[in-house]
Order: sequence, then C-alpha cells, then structure tokens
Amino acid sequence: MRALRASRIVVDAEALRLRLQARRLAVRVILAAVALVFLAFALVLAHVAAWFWLRVNCGWMVQSTAALLAVGDLVVAGVVGAVALRLGPGPAEIEARLLRRQAWQALVATAAWPMIAVRVLRLLRQR
Repeated sequence: MRALRASRIVVDAEALRLRLQARRLAVRVILAAVALVFLAFALVLAHVAAWFWLRVNCGWMVQSTAALLAVGDLVVAGVVGAVALRLGPGPAEIEARLLRRQAWQALVATAAWPMIAVRVLRLLRQR
C-alpha cells in the first residue's frame, strides 16, 4: 500500500512540475515577444535619430554611421539575451522536483525488498 501511495505522489509531483515548467515557458515566450516588439520600435526610432544626428551634426560617412548603429544593436541584443537566460525555475517548481525525488526514493525503498523476495522465490521454485 505504501508503494502505491508513493507512486501516486511521484506521478502527482511530476505532473505539477511539468505544468509549472510549461507555464514558466509560456510566460517567457510571451514576455520575449512583447520585449521584441518594443525593442523593434525603439530601435527603428533610435536608428533614425542616430543616423540623422551623426550624418548632419557630426558629418560622419555612411559606413561609419552604419557600423556604429550595428554595434549598438548587438549590445542591446546581448543584454536582452542575458536577461532571458537568467530566468530560472521558481520555488514551486523546485519544491515539486524535491517532492518527486523524495517520493521516488520512498517508492524504491519499499518496492525493492518485495521484488528481491519474488526473484528469490522464483529461483528456489526452479530448483
């Protein structure tokens, strides 16, 4: 009976962990999409303003202005990518994983001896 209860806890904990992981992934995707839209709008306006300012006020050539804007784009993309990579599992997901691991260990501990006894009885019966 304990093995059945432990296996049910394992399944429930794993289902909870997977649901929370899927929810976190969905939130990350939505936030990334919104951030990309705003980033695109801001970059378009920043490019126009920077291009105009560098060409008119500073007298830069076309190639140097384009290079500077490209470097700025790479810096912004790197910052956004670093923020997305740092988003990790939440406390509930970590707790569900720990609960699953503990229940799995309890299941293995309770189910190991009956399995060994069944195998020993089979070996004795074959003789």
